[in-house]
This record gives sequence, structure tokens and C-alpha cells, in this order.
Amino acid sequence: MDFLNKVIFVSKKLIMEDGKIYFDNYFVTVKAVTEDALVVIKPNGEEENLPPSEDFYDEADEGLYELTDGTSQEDPDYIGEFIIYENDVAYEKFKDDY
Repeated sequence: MDFLNKVIFVSKKLIMEDGKIYFDNYFVTVKAVTEDALVVIKPNGEEENLPPSEDFYDEADEGLYELTDGTSQEDPDYIGEFIIYENDVAYEKFKDDY
């Protein structure tokens, strides 16, 4: 996959120790690709590092992607889906559920 300068729709699911689930979805542009990370720029201009493994990403279908905050992106290049656990306890409790 060629990630440099591509747009990724990032979808994060945060699983809390008490079982609550929070979602964070946004679009990023890949600024740099290193051995350790995809360095991306978030909509607010902040840099973030995402995993470089292609296993986390799928090619996005063509079309308009709209978020609940009104942000939209026409034809993003990739979708990156991530499950994040609040801590080790949350991981142990819910790892088999997701």
C-alpha cells in the first residue's frame, strides 16, 4: 500500500474498564511513513502516529463519507479501524468480545 499523502478515515473504538464504549472518527492525511509509524495530520493540525502495518487498513470504497460532526470527505483512500482498551483490565475483560 502506498500511504504517503493519502487520506485515511480513522475509526477508533475505545473500550473502558466499566464496559462503556466510545468512538472517535476523523480523517487524516499521511505526512510521512517510517518503519515505526504512519505520521498523519489530524484536522486540527495536530500530528499523530498510527501503526504502519497494512493489516490495520483497507482500501475505502468510493463515495462521500460523513461524520456526525458534519465533517465529510469525498473518496478517502483508506479506512483504518482500531480497537483501544483503556487499560490491561479492560483488555482482559473484553478482548474476546471484539
